[in-house]
Amino acid sequence: MNTPLRVVLWNANGLSNHKLEFQTFLDMHKIDIALISETHFTSRTVFKIPHYSKYHTIHPDDTAHGGVAVIFRNSIRHQELLHHQSDKIQAVTIQLDAHPWPLTISAIYCPRRHAISTDEYTTLFRSLGSRFLIGGDWDAKHTAWGAGIITPKGRNIFDAISNYNCHYFSAGGPTYRRTGLTKLPDLLNFLIARGIPANYIQTESDFELSFDHSPVIATIGTSTINKAAIPTLTTTHTNWDMFRAYINEHINIRLGIKECKPSSLQWLLHSPSYED
Repeated sequence: MNTPLRVVLWNANGLSNHKLEFQTFLDMHKIDIALISETHFTSRTVFKIPHYSKYHTIHPDDTAHGGVAVIFRNSIRHQELLHHQSDKIQAVTIQLDAHPWPLTISAIYCPRRHAISTDEYTTLFRSLGSRFLIGGDWDAKHTAWGAGIITPKGRNIFDAISNYNCHYFSAGGPTYRRTGLTKLPDLLNFLIARGIPANYIQTESDFELSFDHSPVIATIGTSTINKAAIPTLTTTHTNWDMFRAYINEHINIRLGIKECKPSSLQWLLHSPSYED
């Protein structure tokens, strides 16, 4: 892995329906590995993309819902590892023969209706070895990675991350935008890593693919990735005394509010013809 690795995670809600769009996305963003949730593949699905290979896990009932896939460039040296295939967790995993160290990469999907304990998350992490990257739709909400609330699944996976010396990585913004005026966007798709320094990974949101889940692109390097500074209105060197003096000198707070005549717009809004 002498050059940075480009990884995307996306809930496709039926990958075959978005094949051409997804293929264009891979080429445009120079994606090396895609971690796809909700592929909706079955044992009868045929899915191929030029210059890429894949491994996938289907839902245990072999119907077109759930499921995950790892899609990667043909040039990537790898070996396939064990899959997880249950109602609670569907995951597919490969190990890259990368330099300077091997890296395990896994795609995961955790359906909403199933509870998962901290011990179950920890057991999953242990199965991936000492250095791994796993990402997908966890359906686990926690304010730590940018979700609006903390759910029981979010609390359990946060405890497992902390206890097993892992790190979480998200783009910070919503990855799921549900339809309906009363439904707020939320963050369900994120990465968890172990054995990789946090400053070797950079994440960013992307909104090019259709559907209500947004992809997240991660760049993984073998050295520190220089991240752009987040714009702020102030810095640690802001001279607040000078700012306060300037405000006191230039702003007059003794101005009274003058009564003004109704504007033509106000007259229109209150006219009988408009109200009828």
